Amino acid sequence: MSEPFEVNYVDIRPQQLAKGLSQWHVATTDAESGYAACLREIRRLNAAEPWGRDAAGQAFHAAYMQGDGPNVVMKRGEELIAKVVELGPIVRRGAENARGMDGERARELREILKRI
Repeated sequence: MSEPFEVNYVDIRPQQLAKGLSQWHVATTDAESGYAACLREIRRLNAAEPWGRDAAGQAFHAAYMQGDGPNVVMKRGEELIAKVVELGPIVRRGAENARGMDGERARELREILKRI
C-alpha cells in the first residue's frame, strides 16, 4: 500500500506565483466568456424550437427537457466556471497569508534572539 502524500512546508516563489496567477486569470477569463457565449447560442437554438411541432418533435422536446435537463446542465456549468474563476483569488490570499505568517514568525524570532 502506498503512503499518503503529505506536504510539510510551503515554498512560495513570488515571481512564479504571480506568473501562474496571471495565466490562471487569463485562462479563466477566456473560459468564463467562452462558456457565456456557448450558453447564449444554446438558448438561441432552443428558443427556435428546432424539434418542430409535430408529434415526433413534441416527443423529442419532452424527452430533451425531462427533469429540466438542459437548464440544469447549463446552470451547473455556470457554477463550475464560477468556482474555477474563484480559485485564483483564493490561492493569492492563501499565499499572502502564508507570507504574512512567515513575516510575523520572523519578527517574533528576532525579538527572542535580541533577548538572548
